[in-house]
Amino acid sequence: MLNLLSRSCIAAGVALVAASAVWAHHSQSEFDFKSVVEVEGNVTKLEWMSPHARLYVDALDEQGRTVNWNFELPSPMTLMRRGWKRNSLKPGDHVKVKGARARHFPDIAYASVIRDGSGNPLFTGVTQIYDPQPPQSSSPK
Repeated sequence: MLNLLSRSCIAAGVALVAASAVWAHHSQSEFDFKSVVEVEGNVTKLEWMSPHARLYVDALDEQGRTVNWNFELPSPMTLMRRGWKRNSLKPGDHVKVKGARARHFPDIAYASVIRDGSGNPLFTGVTQIYDPQPPQSSSPK
């Protein structure tokens, strides 16, 4: 029969495993998809890791200071299915990135559109979110 200490350790272990599973499968609720940011600059790093790849871009802010933006991307597997390779973007490459700004971090966003230095799109696999348009009111004649 397990003593109280052993049962407590097992329960704590199960709780940690459950918590890590919940953390690994998260939503994009930390991003405000109505607050769009557009950044133009140079790639400093592309992290090819699960659960999400990350793209880091140096860009100038309104005061002319360099800001290193951190863009979340879909998983590497999703990117590969969209035609990406590990070297699709390299440090120094010029890019334009459009994305949803993080709610609580000013230099983090979820990338939705990426264009390389030639203006060619790199498909991220992110579905654009569109708000429904209000119905057109008909004016009396």
